[in-house]
Amino acid sequence: MERFYLTVARVAKKTLHHMVEHRIPMLPDIYSRHFYRFLSSTDKESQEIIEEQRQGDFKEASNHQDQSLRIMKELSTMIDKLDQVTGNHCAQLDNHLLNLKAYGNITDLAQLKREIAEELGIVIDNNKAIHSNIIDAQETVKRLQKKMEEVADMATIDELTGLCNRRALFSRLSEEHSRAKRYNQTFSLLLIDIDDFKNVNDEYGHQVGDGILKGLGSFLRQNLRDSDFPARFGGEEFICLLPSIDIDQAVQAGNKIIKMLAQSTLTSRKTGVTLQITVSIGVANFAADDDVDSLIKRADDALYLAKRRGKNQVVTEREL
Repeated sequence: MERFYLTVARVAKKTLHHMVEHRIPMLPDIYSRHFYRFLSSTDKESQEIIEEQRQGDFKEASNHQDQSLRIMKELSTMIDKLDQVTGNHCAQLDNHLLNLKAYGNITDLAQLKREIAEELGIVIDNNKAIHSNIIDAQETVKRLQKKMEEVADMATIDELTGLCNRRALFSRLSEEHSRAKRYNQTFSLLLIDIDDFKNVNDEYGHQVGDGILKGLGSFLRQNLRDSDFPARFGGEEFICLLPSIDIDQAVQAGNKIIKMLAQSTLTSRKTGVTLQITVSIGVANFAADDDVDSLIKRADDALYLAKRRGKNQVVTEREL
């Protein structure tokens, strides 16, 4: 896993140098296209490592699924055996019952009693054994289910901040976009960027920078509505999806974030360094002819305008 992340970092660095050298605008969507194009055309080793990682994640999830299916088949086989064994003994007990009605002397009844007791003992022992096996299988299924949930989380959760990652964000945005179009409703985006974050990394180191990112992720979770959807967009950028919110309400939410950050400090747990940060926020509201990319693009343009105006402020698409 560490080799995978180091490789991605190395390719990202080369991509940035490539874009600077050719004076390509540093916009997220443009950067993404050049990153993957640069990766596929010039860095075969990195491509193989990333593909190997992706295949490894898929293989791990498939293995857990196969194990779950195997356990379920074993459970089904156990139940079939239980049904078969119990059915056989029930048939014998039925015969004993018929014999019981036919027998007329004490000796015959004593023998029949012993036979019935033996059959019942076998049935009870079999039931205990199968019950124990089923409990063991259930525990195994629970462990596999938990592991599969962890693998699924790895695909949708940003490891550093604990927020949803870019993949989960686009999935959620697509759902909200479809819902808004179908029911003629609205939603807004806040595109949030930490001001002067490079200076934090340069002055205090990446451990402190990581602590600030974690702190902001926690801050967003605590200060947004339960229905809102904060996610890490990449680097020091975050996106907050605000369902059923118009642009004026979104501006209020953005200003609340800026105000509360001004009254707060974020601390890196590893280093103990405490800093106060500011953010710039671009706001865009869903329009009928929007797709997800065009909506993010308007929020991104508004964010860059906020940066040019001096940072630590909210700018909407209406001001472009």
